[in-house]
Amino acid sequence: MTQIFTIPDMDCGGCVRAITDAVHKQDAAATLEADLATKRVQINGTGDFAAAIESAGFTVNIVQ
Repeated sequence: MTQIFTIPDMDCGGCVRAITDAVHKQDAAATLEADLATKRVQINGTGDFAAAIESAGFTVNIVQ
């Protein structure tokens, strides 16, 4: 399942790493594409990724 989020406070590679780690705690096989310019993250996998990313300290807006 593909989920797309905007994460307004994602602004560096460290943020991407923290988000990736949070996603992989939900689904170790999930794939993630992050675009710092648009602050968009696309995740393919299963899990409550919005909650996982929020628990890592980020604001999450669900796009799809």
